[in-house]
Amino acid sequence: MVFQGVFVLAAAISAAVTFIALARSNPTDEIPQLLRVLLALNTMLLAGMAWAVVSRYLAVRSRGRDKGGRLARRFMLLFAMSAMIPALVVSIFLWASISRGIDTWFGERVFTLVEETATVARESLVESEEVFEEDTRNVAIDINNAAVGLTSDKVRFEEYLGIQGYLRNMAGAFVVDDTGQVLATGTNLGPSAAFPQPSPRALVDAQNDDVVVTSYQGQGVATSLKRLANIDGAYLYLVKPFDTDMALRLERAQANLTDYRLAEERSSQTKTLFVWAYLQIVALVLLLSVRLAQSAAERISDPITRLATAAGEVARGKGGVTVNLPETGDEVEDLSHSFNIMTQTLDQRRSDLVQAREDADVRRIFVETLLAEMSSGVIRLDQAGRVTLANPSAEALLGRRVEEGDDLSSLAPEIAEVFSDDLGQASVADLSVNLNVEGETRHVRLKVGPDGSGGRIITLDDATRLVTAQRQLAWRDVARRVAHEIRNPLTPIQLSAERLKRRYSDKIEDDSGVFERCVNTILRQVSDIGRMVQEFSDFARMPKPSPNLCDLTALLNEVIFAQQVVTPDIQIRLDSDEQAQKLLGDERLLSQAFGNLVKNAAEAINSRGPETETVGEILVQSRLIDHDQIEVVINDNGPGFPPDARDSLLEPYVTMREGGTGLGLAIVNRIIMDHGGSIQLMERLDGDHGATVRITLPAWSAGTTTSPIADNAPAEALS
Repeated sequence: MVFQGVFVLAAAISAAVTFIALARSNPTDEIPQLLRVLLALNTMLLAGMAWAVVSRYLAVRSRGRDKGGRLARRFMLLFAMSAMIPALVVSIFLWASISRGIDTWFGERVFTLVEETATVARESLVESEEVFEEDTRNVAIDINNAAVGLTSDKVRFEEYLGIQGYLRNMAGAFVVDDTGQVLATGTNLGPSAAFPQPSPRALVDAQNDDVVVTSYQGQGVATSLKRLANIDGAYLYLVKPFDTDMALRLERAQANLTDYRLAEERSSQTKTLFVWAYLQIVALVLLLSVRLAQSAAERISDPITRLATAAGEVARGKGGVTVNLPETGDEVEDLSHSFNIMTQTLDQRRSDLVQAREDADVRRIFVETLLAEMSSGVIRLDQAGRVTLANPSAEALLGRRVEEGDDLSSLAPEIAEVFSDDLGQASVADLSVNLNVEGETRHVRLKVGPDGSGGRIITLDDATRLVTAQRQLAWRDVARRVAHEIRNPLTPIQLSAERLKRRYSDKIEDDSGVFERCVNTILRQVSDIGRMVQEFSDFARMPKPSPNLCDLTALLNEVIFAQQVVTPDIQIRLDSDEQAQKLLGDERLLSQAFGNLVKNAAEAINSRGPETETVGEILVQSRLIDHDQIEVVINDNGPGFPPDARDSLLEPYVTMREGGTGLGLAIVNRIIMDHGGSIQLMERLDGDHGATVRITLPAWSAGTTTSPIADNAPAEALS
């Protein structure tokens, strides 16, 4: 009812506006204010009606791309087009009629005549100014040529200036300075007091060698200003009578053109008035048609719209959707009933799927958590040997980041070689592999099994410490047995040799000293064997570390000082990080380990040939890494480690030095491992010749409550 009332009011206003517009006698008269108010009021009413129609249309459109919504929009468009096409045709003819009638009063020819009159007057004034500028330039040239006369003969200079002004019909001719003060006045012309002084703005503009023209219509003159090139700080200032009639004609022509444009603008307003009023009538008809179309479309398409809306909700995943059954007794009611049955079935299936997905998510989270917390590395491969999954332990064991899609041959060539050589098509395997990770050999226990999809699951366990502990346990047992078996006969041999030497050295006639040399050889060899037996015994009975808070920097300084006393010709330096000073450990065992390493470096330097001229250098560095690890690096410029035997030098009884027992580095390795650290032998990374030993130990912090030595339980259990 509100829409109908507003429609009647808007129609009445449109009729009143049309009547008032047609009743106007002269289309150039000002449009009455009442007419503007009525048009504005009617426009607001039409806007309100349009908003109501658009809101209803948007409500229909918001139902989505469903059959009911499309059907309603089609009805609306059909009614709107049926009203719009006739209205557009009539509007075209109405616009042509109004334009033809008003253009009779304001045609193109009349406008052209008025505009050309103003243009002629304006061009005449411009031409006069151009002539004035040209005369000014010519006078300036003549004055520049006679510039000397201003100072040598000012009277003749002023006469010459007056002649130049007189020849060009000037009312006054002057030479002024940059402040506007008159330096010379043209004779037989008007005095300077009768004319306006040059403005400061004109003096500034004239400095660019341009002619500055200024019109003074109130005084009937025009002035020009031009800088004189041959007179410093001087300007030519000319005054010429101004044609006031020409200026007045130009003003009248401009006023006539303005009046005509105003009249033409009002005629355009008249045409706009008629078009505006007619467009309001067309809008009324169009809005009424669309409103009727909306009502009819909703009555026809509402059941289909509800069904289509419900189907859209189901498509978006909403559950429990049903539609009210229309009491029509036709196919639409049957379709709605079938739809309700379908949604109930879908809800049941959806509930089952959600439960299954939740169960799968729980299992997935459990598996991911298990893999992330496992100490063993797990890698899953597809049929092509590409990685599809790898846990953090596998990345730590391989010493690199593992991405999905990485090829096993580039990720771990040793494992790929085992796959191609030993496994073949076997689905299950259990074997050991040595991996080279950042120059360090790691002994890895490898287990392979199928994953059920054609790929394989690889399980990796770092058995390096276990294997090392087992080897050391075996060698320690051997050392204990060897020491026991050798020590028993060694003492009688030594005592017997000493007794032979005391009893028979003065009784046997031995001029060549063979007897003495043989006995001394026996004693010396027995002493060497005893020393070796003692080393075997020490290796077999290595004590368990007693952890205490140690100052690493002070410990390394003591080790370096002791070695410098033995080898003063070798330069030994310490580069210690202030943060890498505290750790928990057995100071005596750590001093033994670092002292052995520095001694080995010094012995390696001394083993160089005499042709080596470089000074022996040992650099010991300590720094904090990863906030919880201390790294100690010992660099020397000796011959370096043999590449083929570098990995085995840490094992017992392996040595490359003549006369060595092969237990020094093994003991160092044991001490470092007992302290929860690791040791690595490598070539120097800075490109210089020599060897590098890198040791990593757990750092001490204020929050440390337990010793890292306690973490070495597996190795201790084996010992």
